[in-house]
This record gives sequence, C-alpha cells and structure tokens, in this order.
Amino acid sequence: MLKKNIVLALLMSSQVAFAADNSADMNDKITQMRGTIDSINGELTNQRAAMSDLRTDIERSNSKLKKQIFDELKTIQRQNQSLYDSMVSEKERDGGKMNVKPLRNYDLQTPDGKMILGGEEYVYVKEANATIAARIDTGASQSSISASDVTEFERNGKKWLRFNVVHNDRTIEVEAPFVKQTRLRQSSIEGYSYRPIVRLNVKIGDYSTAAEFNLIDRTQMQYALLIGRTLLTDIAVVDVSRKDVQPRADKNGLLIISTDDYNENKKNGVDVNEKYDKMIKENEGGQKAIPASNDTQSLGTNPERALPSVSNKIEKEQGSLPKEKLDKKKATVVDDDKKAADKKAADKSTDKKKAAKSDSKKNNHKSN
Repeated sequence: MLKKNIVLALLMSSQVAFAADNSADMNDKITQMRGTIDSINGELTNQRAAMSDLRTDIERSNSKLKKQIFDELKTIQRQNQSLYDSMVSEKERDGGKMNVKPLRNYDLQTPDGKMILGGEEYVYVKEANATIAARIDTGASQSSISASDVTEFERNGKKWLRFNVVHNDRTIEVEAPFVKQTRLRQSSIEGYSYRPIVRLNVKIGDYSTAAEFNLIDRTQMQYALLIGRTLLTDIAVVDVSRKDVQPRADKNGLLIISTDDYNENKKNGVDVNEKYDKMIKENEGGQKAIPASNDTQSLGTNPERALPSVSNKIEKEQGSLPKEKLDKKKATVVDDDKKAADKKAADKSTDKKKAAKSDSKKNNHKSN
C-alpha cells in the first residue's frame, strides 16, 4: 500500500512539473508574440509618419509649383501688355491710331489684371436686390453687412437667416443661407462677441462672387456694407485716395449710399432713388384697374402698358395683327365716326341740290 501511494505521489508530482513547464513555455511564446506585434506596430507608425511627411512635401511642392506657374503667367501677361503699350505709343507718335481695343483699362485694373478699388465702392448684393455703397477696409479680415431683426428659418432642410438692412430711411428684407457662428474678441468690450455668418452673392464692377458676411447692426454707422480682406485677396488692390473706381453693376436698381451722402442729398432735396421708385410704382401688380387715356383697361398706373392695346401694338409692329383682333370698342367708334361723316356729307350734298333748285326757280320767275 505504501509503495502504491509513493508511486501515485511521484506520478502527480511529475504531472505538475510537466504542466508548469508547459505554462512557462506558453508564457514565453505569448511574450515573444507581443514583442513581435509591438515591433510591427512601431514599424507601421513610422511608415505612416513617413507617408504623412511625404504627402506634406508633395502638397507643398504642388503649391509651390502652382505659385511659380501663376507668377510666370503674370510675368508673360505683363510683358505682352508692355509690348502692346509700346506699339500704341509708337503708333501715336507717328500720328496714327491703333484700331484695336485696348487689352486693359489702367484706371480700373493693374497690369497683372487685378481690380483697382477705392476707399468706397458700389457693391451689388443679389439677395437684397440693391446696390450698396461699401467701405473697403483692408484692416478687417471678414466682410460684414448691417442686420437687424434676425430670425432663423428652414429651407430645403437647411438653416437660413432672415434679416433687415435698415439704411437711408429704408428697410430691405434679406434672406440668406447660414454658414456658421463666429466668435470675435473686441477691444471695446470684455470677452467675446458672437456673430452669425451668411453667404451672399455680390458683384463689384464686372467681378461676381459668393462671399461670407457676418451680421452686425451697422444702422448707426456710415456704411451698411463693409468689404474685408477675405474677399479682396488675390483679386484687387486698394487705392484709398480714390472713390467709386469700378462702375456700378446695377445702374437702374435701388441704391443705398453712405449716411453723410444721404443726409446731404436729402438736405438739397435730391432723391437718388426717384427714378427707381417711379419704375417700381409703375410695375406694381395687384392694383385696381383704372381707365387709361385710350379708353382701354390698365393693369397699373402707366396707361402705355394697358391691355389689350399693348399686345395689339406688339403684333401690329410685327405685322401679324389680324383684323378680328382689333379693339372692338375702337372699331365701333371708327365705324360710328365714318357713318356720321358720310351722313354729314350726304346732308351737305342735299342742301346744295336744294339751293341750286331754288336758285333755278327764282331765275325762271324773273325771266317771266
């Protein structure tokens, strides 16, 4: 029995020792695998960093190459312009004249094609359907537009803002897509001020673009619109000694000018929007029809735009007006006038015949 127990104890101890040996080997293998994995991860991290550096170098090289190409193109453009100017000067010295349209107007553009802007410019804002005199401020990073009574609404699942531009004793309602909220630090107040930014379509001279404008109450300021560096970069240079360099894009639309200019015009009895207001009044819809000067019905305040006389006039000018489309009232008046004239002529003829017959009888009576 004792021998049997000793044998069992030996067997158990050998199994424990074998299991311990296997566990130690397994731990060693796991540790080794972890080391290999860490080494692979480190290598991958190094490769990612190298790829990121390579991508940055490529982007930097592309940007540098683009700038180099752009500079070379501008150099060629300046050379061509200089050559053209030399040809024009030489031709004019010889008493001749170039029958070719100038490549550039140096009053409006620089030799490399950038717009020249003054300290104030007319800017057409599509969403306001108005031309607004804007201050050109290279010291401001962002452009801004005067806004009051700002409300939020949704259009096609996207956030929009509705606000009023109050200037020159006028209120213009504007709707524009919301872009983001910006935080600005101002020296005049402590902390930050928050302003919503919208996207507006604007036009300066012949240049059109969509730009971001932050909303701020400028009702007490000279200008309802301010143009900052973000919009000016790479497209314009500013000559603060000049004003209104670029031509007004919308010459017949609503015009909002600076506060001082508006007050001066108002003092002198000048309304810069007199023609515009008159045109808007004439084009107003939904008014009560009033008799026009030619007895037709008018849909507005201008009798020259009455119907059906307008359509008849157009078709008559095109040579396609059929007789049955003539204004019946006019036709009736013409017929009545013709009948009256014919009757009058007939009465005159009858009176003449009666007078001749009477004279004949008198003559006969005298001869008898």
